[in-house]
Amino acid sequence: MNFWQIKGKYGINKTDQKKVEEIKKSILEKGWIGCPILINGDELLTGSHRLEALKQLNDYEGDKEIEDRISDILDNDDIAEDVTDIVEANFQKFYEENGYYPDIEYDQIGWMLEGSWVEEYEEEIGEW
Repeated sequence: MNFWQIKGKYGINKTDQKKVEEIKKSILEKGWIGCPILINGDELLTGSHRLEALKQLNDYEGDKEIEDRISDILDNDDIAEDVTDIVEANFQKFYEENGYYPDIEYDQIGWMLEGSWVEEYEEEIGEW
């Protein structure tokens, strides 16, 4: 998914502008690297600060070269991934083992992504 496919989604927690500024600087210097923003259905699972940084970069007006770089970054299909199928499968597994569906606790999402490609980003995801 690229920025335009997630633009209307909102963060799952409040953002710290200092952290957003650090992310914006990193994105401008290095492009999009690391874990994609994770989407579960119509909601973010991770990435509130990264999404806010992208939204602020999208609003940039000024140097044409920087605008072009931002446009290329926002068009990158590696920015976000829909992990709904992974989450639903792990919820079903939880249900089969425990007899009920748990509430989503956004500060502990590792079990929802267990056994998937997302585990390679475990170190980067603070809510793991």
